[in-house]
Amino acid sequence: MSASASIPSRVIAFFSSFGLAAVVLALLLLLTFLGTLEQAEYGLVASQERYFESVFVDRIDIGACWRALAFDHYWDIGNIILPVNILPGGYLLMAILFVNMFLGGLIRIRKSPRTIGVVISHFAILFMIAAGAVTYHFAKEGILNLTEGQTHDEFQSFHERVIEIEAVKPTGERRTALVIDQRLFTDLGNSSDHGKARTFTHENLPFDLVITNWKQHAEPKRATDVTRGDAVDGYFIQALSRNDPRTGQLLADEALSQACIVIAKDKKTGAEQKGILWEYAAAPWTATFGDQKYLINIGRRSYRLPFAIRLDHTEQEKHPGTERARRFTSKVTKLHGQREEKRVITMNEPVRGEGYALFQSSFDDGSGSSSGGVKRSGFQVVENPSDHWPLISCIIVSVGLLIHFMMMLSRAMKWNPWIAVTNTLLIVTAGFVIAYWKL
Repeated sequence: MSASASIPSRVIAFFSSFGLAAVVLALLLLLTFLGTLEQAEYGLVASQERYFESVFVDRIDIGACWRALAFDHYWDIGNIILPVNILPGGYLLMAILFVNMFLGGLIRIRKSPRTIGVVISHFAILFMIAAGAVTYHFAKEGILNLTEGQTHDEFQSFHERVIEIEAVKPTGERRTALVIDQRLFTDLGNSSDHGKARTFTHENLPFDLVITNWKQHAEPKRATDVTRGDAVDGYFIQALSRNDPRTGQLLADEALSQACIVIAKDKKTGAEQKGILWEYAAAPWTATFGDQKYLINIGRRSYRLPFAIRLDHTEQEKHPGTERARRFTSKVTKLHGQREEKRVITMNEPVRGEGYALFQSSFDDGSGSSSGGVKRSGFQVVENPSDHWPLISCIIVSVGLLIHFMMMLSRAMKWNPWIAVTNTLLIVTAGFVIAYWKL
């Protein structure tokens, strides 16, 4: 670069450089290594959030990584946590990589017949990174559990918790609920002041809702001390250890049970109703204002499907002579009002439609003491606008690399490069058409 290059040119040169790409890829490799090791103790969700979905990694548990490598058999270093806030997380690194490949692989790359395949491949990789961003920001994923004969049109998120406020309506009327996202109240648990509170209000509600004393993993306990200031109706929220009592390892996010205290304040009179919300409570807490009752609940976020699913029959196949499962199959009916559509969901063969995919996730043959002899199927529900984008990008990458290979081969063999590429594309297209026709 010349000494007289302008500042914008220097910035573009930096962000499109091979050196930056090498550093970003090396850091992504480091994040993958650390995140995989910590996953053994922190679980998939926590490691994914810390290393792959963050802008900066807030800390690294060296002790957990050490134990995951089984080095503690030789030297136990205990719990060593390295507080770092300068190591970029996966989200930031992928954003930098996108800019780097866009500037270097599409804008600044020398355009010629020899590089057309490389340009196509770079475009496909950018498309794949964009698919990941769309999935992260817009995809919905959860679980729908049904017993035989049961019909439902909602599924619950695996990890997202919310507080729902729902006015009780006459039987048969479609339910609607106001939702408070967990990101708006979970910081209340980060303070040593457990009385820290936040007030939420809505024009359609006759009361304001105060949330306080939130805990990520807890359960209600009877208060033996009548002078406890945080007791509600004789109960208080007892924080639980996040470590599994049998293994000592941190519990997965799915096993945690959130709890908090809520206060419903009448907007007109200021009268208060106080209750405890617990994720595993048998029923929502109820607040009454005039003749209207409101159900308030903390739990997994619910999403509504554009259709209902009825589980007609579910069955399990086992490997001959063993109790090991070979195949789970569920016969379901998709219900669109009065229109019914019979479908079959089985392992690796989901039902797709209207932007959603339903996968067979779990099976219960009803033999357990709590099942009552009723068979049950669990369906993983995914709504992902970029569901097929990775497949498309892989195909484009393959075509780009094939074109680049043919360009180099034709140069070595002294062929006409355009004839070689054209014939290659015709063969590839014919192969796709035949595969699509046969499959």
